[in-house]
Amino acid sequence: MAENKQNQEDEIDLGNLFKIIGKGIKSLFNAIGDFFLNFFHYFILLLIFLKKNILKIGLAVILGAALGYFLEYDKPEEYSSNLIVETNYNSGIQLYKQIDYLSNLVSKKDTISLAKALQISTTEASQIRTLEVMPHKAEKNLFKLYDEYLKKINDTLFTKGLEIEIFKKRLNQYDYNYQEVFIKSNSKFGFNKISMGLKILVENEYFKRNKEIRKKQLNSKLAVLQKNLIQIDSLRSLYKKVKLKEAGKPSSSTTLEISQKVVDNNINDITLFNTSNEILAEIESLNSQILRSNNILNFISNFEEAGVIDKKVMDEKYFHLAVLFGSVMLLIILLLQLNSYLSNYKK
Repeated sequence: MAENKQNQEDEIDLGNLFKIIGKGIKSLFNAIGDFFLNFFHYFILLLIFLKKNILKIGLAVILGAALGYFLEYDKPEEYSSNLIVETNYNSGIQLYKQIDYLSNLVSKKDTISLAKALQISTTEASQIRTLEVMPHKAEKNLFKLYDEYLKKINDTLFTKGLEIEIFKKRLNQYDYNYQEVFIKSNSKFGFNKISMGLKILVENEYFKRNKEIRKKQLNSKLAVLQKNLIQIDSLRSLYKKVKLKEAGKPSSSTTLEISQKVVDNNINDITLFNTSNEILAEIESLNSQILRSNNILNFISNFEEAGVIDKKVMDEKYFHLAVLFGSVMLLIILLLQLNSYLSNYKK
C-alpha cells in the first residue's frame, strides 16, 4: 500500500515537472514570436516613414553631391604611390620622425624646405599633398617580431608567460620591421625620386656606426664558423685515412676489439657530420643576416615611376556633402515629427 502511494506521488511530481517544462517552452516560443512581430511592426513603420520622406531626403542627398562635385570640379587629379621598406638598427623611429617632419612642411606649403629635404625640385615638392607611414601587414609583421624576440631572449622564465597580445601592446608603430610609406601628389611622375631623399634623411651617422659595428660582428662570426668547418672536414678526412690503414694492416686483436674500433670511428664521423651540418645551417643564416644588415633601410618595393589616380568615393567631397545634407534633412524631419507629437500629446 505504501509502495503504491509512493509511485502515485512520483507520477504527480513528474506530471508537474512536464507541465513546468511545457509552460517554459511555450513562453520561449511566445517571446520569439513577439520579437519577430515587433520587428516586423517597426520595419513597416520604417518603410512608411521612408515612403513619406524619401523624396525630401533624396533631394537633399542629390543637392549635397552636386555641391560637392561643383566645389571639386576644378580640383587637379591626385595620384598615389607607396613603397615597402625594412627598417634595420631600430631606424623605424627615425623614419616616423622624418615623415612627420615632411608632412608638417607639406601642410605649411613650405615647398622650398620640402624640396631641400627630399632633394627634389620646388615644382615637384609643390605637387605633394600627403605623406604617411604605417606598419606593412601588421599581423604578419607582429608574428615575425614575436618569434625573433623569443629567440633573442634566453631567460625562459621571463618569456614563458609573455603572450603575443601582451607583446603587441608593448610595441609602438615604428617597432615593426616592415613599414609602408604612402604619398599623394598632383603630379603623375617623379615618385621614385622621393625614396632617395627619404633614405638620406633617415640614415644618419648614429645608424651608420651601428651598421659598421654589426657588420664586423657578423663577419667575425662567419670567419670563425668557416674555420671550424674546415677543421671538421680535415678531422673527418683523418678518420677516413685511419680507418683505411687499420683495415689494410694485419692485426692480432680480436674480432670484438676491431668491431668496437669501427663502431667508435663511425660514431665520431657521424657526430662530426651532424656538427658540420649545424655549422652550414648557421653560416646560411649568417649570410642572410649580413645581406639584410648591409643597409639601414632595405627597400623591398620602391615607389612606382608613375602614380595611380587616387579615387576613393568615401574620401571625395561630394560623398561627404551628400551624407551631410541627407543627415541634416533626416534630422529636420524627425524634429518636426517630434514637435507635432508633443503638440498633440494628451495625458
